[in-house]
Amino acid sequence: MPFLAAVVTLDLIADVISKEFSLHGGSWRMALAASFVVAGNLTWQFMLRTSGVGLARAGLLFAVGVAVGATLIGVFGYGEGLTDKQKIGAVLGVLVLLLLG
Repeated sequence: MPFLAAVVTLDLIADVISKEFSLHGGSWRMALAASFVVAGNLTWQFMLRTSGVGLARAGLLFAVGVAVGATLIGVFGYGEGLTDKQKIGAVLGVLVLLLLG
């Protein structure tokens, strides 16, 4: 699971840098975000090869982990709002992580 946590972290860093690019521009931000995506993908490849975590489980945990993480960053870091349905979805995402993690 350490590799999966690293992949999620690298992707969330890329998401934050992408958000900063959307707010402030700067080609260097776009390039930096892409670099973190590539680093995350390389970590993903290494994880699948060496950790014994199956693709289905890893894919599910990655997708939900990034969705929950991006939601928390958007809401608490950038003051973005959520609809009631989105709040329910976020809670369900957290439950999936707790049950499968």
